[in-house]
Amino acid sequence: MSEYALLKKLCLTPGPPGFEDKIAELIINELDKLDFDYKIDPIGNVYVELGEGRPLTLLSAHMDEIGFMVTYVTDEGFLKVTNLGGINPGTAIGNLVTVLAKRGEVYGIIGATPPHLLRDGKKELTIDELFIDIGVSSREEAITLGIDRGTTAVFHSYFISEGNCVIGKALDDRVGCYVLLKALEKARGPEYGKVVAAFTVQEEVGGRGASTLAHRFKPDIGISIEGTIANDTPGTPSEKIVTKAGEGAAIRLMDATIIAQRKLVDYITELAEKKNVKVQFQISPKSGTDAKWYIQLGARTVGVSVPVRYIHSSYGIAYKKDVETVIDLISVLIKDNFKKL
Repeated sequence: MSEYALLKKLCLTPGPPGFEDKIAELIINELDKLDFDYKIDPIGNVYVELGEGRPLTLLSAHMDEIGFMVTYVTDEGFLKVTNLGGINPGTAIGNLVTVLAKRGEVYGIIGATPPHLLRDGKKELTIDELFIDIGVSSREEAITLGIDRGTTAVFHSYFISEGNCVIGKALDDRVGCYVLLKALEKARGPEYGKVVAAFTVQEEVGGRGASTLAHRFKPDIGISIEGTIANDTPGTPSEKIVTKAGEGAAIRLMDATIIAQRKLVDYITELAEKKNVKVQFQISPKSGTDAKWYIQLGARTVGVSVPVRYIHSSYGIAYKKDVETVIDLISVLIKDNFKKL
């Protein structure tokens, strides 16, 4: 088995918002191996409670990935869909998807009207114009396969871990789940106060799992662990770069839902410097994470992420050294638990 065998399993296993069960099974299996006690709440969050008292730090990585839900099956057997999470319709066309039918997985291709047949010079597609072609000829055939209104689908992809990078689907946020599991294995628990390590549901559609946990624990500190936007690619002006792949853990200073507490940021960066952990700062005004719920419940809040190029598409790419750096940083934070903050 390769060193990234667990991440491979996490990425290749389907788990759209509200349907994270198979991802939860993988995580629970790993927690069992590591001898951690865990709990599962009614909506599917999986979490581990370590230590006791205050401060209480809630660390979370979300299990769900972007996907689609079938809204209608046409008479010809095409599947009309809506999006679960942020998807660019223009880049979705032609991608292979796994349809999670009741009778087993079915493969299909995302289609739309070919560009040269669009009227009035229209170039940009909407989600309503997309459909999934599963190679059948009638609605009845699709129904027989166990596909109907409410059936979900995710991108189907391979996983590659040769060389310096990992490539696969759903690195947002399976890489965060992987990081949190590995950090738990390394740290075991806090030397001070209490840490809750959580694997949340439905982040891509509003952070609903995190909201539940925020209300349950009312954390003093809340940290989201993500596979985040790395746009250090051709055509992006240097002043518009959110994070750079290969440049270390991304500390989120602000996004559309939080402004990180500066004392918390300074504490993390100083601790990282002492432990020789490389970090970079992220400003991401158009995105958000589970952390938005932690700040609303009064927690000091920040995000710590692995930079991933091409998130919210069928494939992403992340540098292994960034993954390992974030594991190191999160393990240090679990153990220290902000005892001098």
